[in-house]
Amino acid sequence: MNQKHNIKKQNYEKRQEQKADKVFKIVCISIFVLGVILAIAYSVAL
Repeated sequence: MNQKHNIKKQNYEKRQEQKADKVFKIVCISIFVLGVILAIAYSVAL
């Protein structure tokens, strides 16, 4: 039972880490895209 629990815990932690990596990548890409849009909007406004 204890070994099964440890394996399940490791799998859960791995999935959580993958989710965190995915969210981090999405946030980084969103910030980059927002920056590009703001730069374009600023240059058009001038």
